[in-house]
Amino acid sequence: MDMTPQAEALYEFVIKTIEEEFVEELSFLVNYDKTKKAIQDIIDIPDRMIDLFIQLCLQSNGSLSARKRSSHFDFLTDEELVAMKQAVKDGYNRPNEEFS
Repeated sequence: MDMTPQAEALYEFVIKTIEEEFVEELSFLVNYDKTKKAIQDIIDIPDRMIDLFIQLCLQSNGSLSARKRSSHFDFLTDEELVAMKQAVKDGYNRPNEEFS
């Protein structure tokens, strides 16, 4: 039984994964580390809080609802919040209009 077509298809899948998906994942991780460091320079909070903040910002195009802020980040000043949102924007190269 000739498995050449299956082997060629598998090869193409592996190449696509390496050239596209790994590149995207590595880019995300580099941006994440850069953003996390920038937020750590703004305020000293636990990593899990920084992770949550970044996740919420990325999910909602940089906005943080009043409910999310009061339930998770009520200790932040307005200045800290603006600076942290700017760090996410800069870290992920998001346009200004998404992070108003």
